[in-house]
Amino acid sequence: MRVLPILVATLSVLAGPLQQVLADQQSTAKDVSIIVVPRPDESREIGNVKVTFSDGHTEVLTHTGDCYDAKVSPKGNVGWIRVGKTESVPGPRRTIQTGKDSLVVRLPDGATKKFPPFGENVFISNWRFADDGKTLIIKSMGHHGPSSYVQYDLASGKVIDSRAGYTPYAELPPWAKLLADPVADE
Repeated sequence: MRVLPILVATLSVLAGPLQQVLADQQSTAKDVSIIVVPRPDESREIGNVKVTFSDGHTEVLTHTGDCYDAKVSPKGNVGWIRVGKTESVPGPRRTIQTGKDSLVVRLPDGATKKFPPFGENVFISNWRFADDGKTLIIKSMGHHGPSSYVQYDLASGKVIDSRAGYTPYAELPPWAKLLADPVADE
């Protein structure tokens, strides 16, 4: 019968940390920002992703210094663009991008998902959560040429729809128009 007092003592010791874990899980992301890592050859604000949760605590989610354009969905998902691999080169432009950007989404349970730009494109120029946070829309392009659009289902990671090449604004589906420029894409 000595097991019962030991069990009670063990549970009481674990109760505090368990309550904190449960409280952390109930707190949702409310705001997101980028802690800028200065770069002499970069005009964008690139750095690490910092999230403020509904209970007021903050967390830095990345430590690689290669993230920008962070956003939070109404459901507490946090997304950001991770810059593709770059290499230093001689000349006025000190770096060039040699890898693809990716859109990273952190779900409220802490899991992350990655979404690439469409097709052979390497740059993600804009993105957003849509359909009450159930889908993602990405506008991307290559080193030259037109923008492409892709809509992903956040839960499955599958492509719902896409548009590539020179597509006039009037012919874009409503979901793509959310990121398109009616003047530039005409």
